Amino acid sequence: MDFFRAYLQSDRLAEPVYVWAPPEAGEPTNTVWAFHHARYGKNDSRRQFHFNTHSRFCTIPNIKLSSAFDTVYLVPLHCAISTYFDDTLNAGDTAFLSSVTAILSRYSTHRLDHGTIQFAGISARTDTDGIHCDAGPYTSSIDPLPLSPPLSAPFDNPKLLHSLAAKLLWVGRVARPDVLTNATQLANMPDSTGAGARRANDTVDTLTRMLVTLHYPKPEVASLQVSVFADYSGSATLSLPKRQVGYLIALVDDSHRFSLLHWASHRPHHVCRVSCAGELHALADAVTSALDIRLLLQELLSRRVPMAAYTDSPATYDLITSLKDPTDMTGNNDLFTLRRALLNGTLRALHLVHGAQNPADALSKPTCARPAPNNALNVALPSGVFRPLVRAHTASYRDAPRHPAKA
Repeated sequence: MDFFRAYLQSDRLAEPVYVWAPPEAGEPTNTVWAFHHARYGKNDSRRQFHFNTHSRFCTIPNIKLSSAFDTVYLVPLHCAISTYFDDTLNAGDTAFLSSVTAILSRYSTHRLDHGTIQFAGISARTDTDGIHCDAGPYTSSIDPLPLSPPLSAPFDNPKLLHSLAAKLLWVGRVARPDVLTNATQLANMPDSTGAGARRANDTVDTLTRMLVTLHYPKPEVASLQVSVFADYSGSATLSLPKRQVGYLIALVDDSHRFSLLHWASHRPHHVCRVSCAGELHALADAVTSALDIRLLLQELLSRRVPMAAYTDSPATYDLITSLKDPTDMTGNNDLFTLRRALLNGTLRALHLVHGAQNPADALSKPTCARPAPNNALNVALPSGVFRPLVRAHTASYRDAPRHPAKA
């Protein structure tokens, strides 16, 4: 964000404020300054800028602020605005777009983004098939680290490795999901010598040759469903930096076409002594993150969007669908969250899939891992279609959440 300009975009003061010019300004003696706009500090400028744009967007007829995200405004079934400081994405009818254009024309820092856009090296274009997101121009400009034989040779400077990881972390958050896993592993690598150098070299070699592009097809609204895939990589004997939680949140329809909405790859938030506790933690983290996204979809579409969860752990599936207690008590809270979500209808169904067909596997371990992650995500991304083979499933007892009792 260009906060040097943004924090000057405040409303004009009703009355000017007069102050003596400080000696450091080099002004003549007894000089008085008249301020007509409030100047916010750098730390507070973005917050005040949001308040300023919020008051203007709320003047659009019938628009309301989303209950899920403070920077999303919408008119159900008609239009929506998503803001990120001085960048604005919007979609809607002609009258709505005219209102947004009129509001943004008052700011010198705002840019109206629609159709084909490019932001921070990520380009996106729209056509009749949907949205196509590509990070090719950005990744091609990243200078790969030298891969000198043998591959176990250490890098000359670990800072080069961390610099490359920082560049790739951005791509992994807005483009291809499995880039995020590899970049996270590079960023967490304390030393690029010995075995670590071999893993880093293998990862860098894979990333520099990977096509980073995503497609978002237009699904059928009548059969929409939020699908959550989660996976955990780690064990009691594995060191903490190597334990990883990964999940994918996708919007799918009956034709099995999908659009990825959100993904994450990070270390567990708490210590999991056994793999089952880690699987519970990954699935609970994914379902919790999906609730806000589903709420936004339901507000925009004015209809209920069901949600289903997928796991490749038989032990995790068995615990959630029974009254058993976990052997690792650190997983009790995650188990209770998932069990209640299934009982009260927040989750429409819980599915057990084969490990080879869980796309979240690519977010729980890097490409250099042994064994390597499965190929499910690689196969699904180019086709835009995913049909996981379900081994077992349990449906919720309710078709809709239970309403709270009236006093």
